[in-house]
Amino acid sequence: MTAYGSVKSLRNTINNILCCSRFSPVGRSLRIIEGVYNKLEHWEEILERLDSTSPSRSRKKVNALDGIIKDAIWRFEDSLESLLTHHIPSQSETLPQIVSIDLESLQNDANPLIQKLNDTKEEYIYEVENMPQDEPISSSIGFHGTNSKMIGLSDQFQRLKTELLQSLGHSGWMRAYGIYGTAGVGKTALAMKIYEDPEIQSKYGCRVWVTVGRVPQPISQISQGILAQLVEDEKFGDQKCLVVLDDVWERKVFDCLNYSLSFIQKECIQVLLTCRHQKWINGIPFGGCNEVRFLNEEESMELLCEKVFGDEVCPPQLHKAATKIAKLCEGLPLLILTVADIISKSEHNRDPTYWNEVAEKRNSVFTDACNQISKVLFPSYDYLPQNLKMPFLFMGVFPQDYNTPLSKIIIMLAAEGLSDDWECLRELAIEYSLVLRSLKSVDKTSQEFSVREYKTCRLHSSWQHVCRGEASKNKFYHVLHKLIDALGEGLKGQRGLCLENNILFGIEEFRNSVRSNCASSTRSLFFYGPYHQYPIPIDVGFRLLREIDALTQRFYTFPIEILSLVQLKYLALTCNGEIPPTISKLFNLRALIIHPHLNIRRCEAPSYVPIQIWDMRELEHLEILGKSLVAPSHVASLKKLKTLVGVNANIRTIMVLSRRIPNIEKLGIQIDLRPFDDSNDLLSCFGCISTFISSLNILKFSTTNPVIKNGQIFPVTPGSLKLPHHLSKLHLSGLGLPWEYMDVTGSMPTLNVLKLRSYAFRGSCWETERKSFLGLEYLLIEDSDLVQWKPGSGSFPSLTYLSMKHCYKLKEIQGPASLCQDGSNSILFELEDCNPLALTCATQLQLGAYVTLRVIASSSFYEKPTTIKFERHGDVDISKIQRNYSSPYFHWLEDTDDEDMSDHEDEKGLEDTDDEDMSDDEDEKEERITMKKLRIKERMMKARALMGMRMRRMRRRMVAIMCMIMRKQRRVQSSRSIGVLKKMVGVCQCRRVCE
Repeated sequence: MTAYGSVKSLRNTINNILCCSRFSPVGRSLRIIEGVYNKLEHWEEILERLDSTSPSRSRKKVNALDGIIKDAIWRFEDSLESLLTHHIPSQSETLPQIVSIDLESLQNDANPLIQKLNDTKEEYIYEVENMPQDEPISSSIGFHGTNSKMIGLSDQFQRLKTELLQSLGHSGWMRAYGIYGTAGVGKTALAMKIYEDPEIQSKYGCRVWVTVGRVPQPISQISQGILAQLVEDEKFGDQKCLVVLDDVWERKVFDCLNYSLSFIQKECIQVLLTCRHQKWINGIPFGGCNEVRFLNEEESMELLCEKVFGDEVCPPQLHKAATKIAKLCEGLPLLILTVADIISKSEHNRDPTYWNEVAEKRNSVFTDACNQISKVLFPSYDYLPQNLKMPFLFMGVFPQDYNTPLSKIIIMLAAEGLSDDWECLRELAIEYSLVLRSLKSVDKTSQEFSVREYKTCRLHSSWQHVCRGEASKNKFYHVLHKLIDALGEGLKGQRGLCLENNILFGIEEFRNSVRSNCASSTRSLFFYGPYHQYPIPIDVGFRLLREIDALTQRFYTFPIEILSLVQLKYLALTCNGEIPPTISKLFNLRALIIHPHLNIRRCEAPSYVPIQIWDMRELEHLEILGKSLVAPSHVASLKKLKTLVGVNANIRTIMVLSRRIPNIEKLGIQIDLRPFDDSNDLLSCFGCISTFISSLNILKFSTTNPVIKNGQIFPVTPGSLKLPHHLSKLHLSGLGLPWEYMDVTGSMPTLNVLKLRSYAFRGSCWETERKSFLGLEYLLIEDSDLVQWKPGSGSFPSLTYLSMKHCYKLKEIQGPASLCQDGSNSILFELEDCNPLALTCATQLQLGAYVTLRVIASSSFYEKPTTIKFERHGDVDISKIQRNYSSPYFHWLEDTDDEDMSDHEDEKGLEDTDDEDMSDDEDEKEERITMKKLRIKERMMKARALMGMRMRRMRRRMVAIMCMIMRKQRRVQSSRSIGVLKKMVGVCQCRRVCE
């Protein structure tokens, strides 16, 4: 099952040697590795033949051959990279520009590999083409369920039921409805609920249930069974029929059954099928196709308590632990039911201590539950396409509940030599429903079909358990929690080590075990335990490492032993020390990520990225936080660099840098302004970036130490700001430019995300031009003195998310074009610590037909943080809403807990707290409305008063602090300097800036 990945890895290794300008193979070296490379050329295609076979076939013999091929390839790759490392003088201070490598001794390893591949090829093809039918038969005809209560998924049940009932009005053709999702998510339970629903039974007088399964009966038998059930009823011709096909694995099964049903009155038959993934059902003309979601925390808690306590209520002393257990199940019904079954069978199922042990995972309940359901989950992995298996196993290495950025996964897969294609993650997430993904805010209301629309992704804990067990068995990687995990046979020959307890390398017994069992073959070293702030030694004889991810492990100084790992392609460290100039010895490095332990800048000379970084021609991702980058004019360009973020630079460096990174796609940089810097030079930076970097897709630009001049930081002529025309995301901070400069941004055709922080633009009014920002979907304005936001006519037609944070002066918000145009749009406004008048203004915006506006406002000015939620639909007259606050289209919710508003961006609906039953008495109705208006007005007045008091207090404190600092530095005080300080304090009107 991992042979495909080993073939790709070895082919990438050989290709890197052949393409590397610093290697010069001597003698017969080139012929040897080219011979192996050519031999592997057709093996990917041979292994992919398995993808076209039926999942009903047994793969035991094929999987055994797969393991033999994988072991043979890995043995040769170990020999190749060991010999290559031996020829590179890693102990010297610098490496020669050209390294001669003699690989003739590798012939003794190449011959056995080629022979093994030749011997295995015919046998593998034969076994693939003659796989026996698996057992046992999994299909059955007839409904064998019980009329049990389904907990959760009520929204999806109602949606599917509505679609089936509405389809009764369509005649003359047969419609199919599909529900899909990962194993154990509740597809069959949802289909059963539909099948047993009284209204469905009354409308569909004839119903048939067929469980197909992975190993079905012959299609002819299933078809005959369906037809036999349909014709049993004498009134069949006059009745609507519902056929449920549960757990369908193959498209051809559905096609054959569909063909059989097509011979009998198409207009009276509706088909509902369930399957594990979406891939094969994309081409079917469905009446509806929906992915079954995971349960939310409330539904999970209800299901857990239902299965453990039955009709009883969860005892109060167990409620806290039960809530945590339900949350740990992450909404997967199969895992919830399995955990509940184990708990209910325990003799301690009413003991709070036992429940706390389960909640803290201090006993084996969750491990046992994951082992039980692995039998259900595993076939979904086993029958994945060959090119997806290793990337899917690799995702299990990340910690539970750790949302990994997509770009990081792709970079690490490329370093492993497995894949550099975003498509594999898209298939796993969308087509196979195996990866949980977190959508970006900009994509909350859109259909997601591009994996780049996801911000992060991760595996469900049950799938992580499957992946880690399979990866350890195949020697791909091994996860280590305790010392005992390193003392068994499981560590021997592992190619990856994942530490979920970083202190392990501080134990000598552990280091000795790693050194003797797997140091010579390990390619990956991951520190994914809790952050550990004290250095530990990691030099245990590693020589072939390709990846080190140690951001959760602090190093006081850069670990010099890493510089001998010349095969390293991915390096991520937490270190405040200087990066040594000899970093250029890692000439194979693709990604270099250095984070500081504490982001504290020294007052003396800044810390610089060594100039030798420009000698690392293979770099694709450079992320060094808090260090200054220099780009002398004589250095060579980094043509492969795609991402550069986190570094500091001055204006002169930016101008040179833009010529040295011609193919950069993501640039995030912080500019250090000096008192003598000219304001036009800053704008020249944007001009250079716009001129010399045509491939730029994301730009993040912030400034420090802004210089105040006449109330404006940079009072220059509007129109002189130039930006790359094809940006999709733009983040600006601290520029202090007038709002008129935004005109150039509004004309960008591909811009869909704009974030403006820390007075990126200044002024009381931002009035955009007509028909500008046509593609913008996400807009954030944070820490601004903005008072009025006035989109021009036809501007922001695509806006779906508007966030304004710490805009204390904001009073007026006018509606963007996306609110006014008719259509089924959903738009979210987020207001955090803004003027209460902004909320009032937002709730009264005019909406187009079928437009839904949601407003979420939060404030920390009260003694307890308050959240207000509002929702209105565009087909409701605003004047009527103002007269009747109990309209079903007008919702308010007030909370007193401190919530992070970004966590609520993906909510599908808002609670309605105005659920009073309206009396027919008009006097009582009007009195309630009047009291509600008075309460809202009173809260707004209190908020304004409290905000004004706090702002005055912050200003006084800021003046006092600045004066004290200046006195300590023995600077001369004058009335003018105090005036400047007061102006500066006027700018610092938010807690974040003050801190």
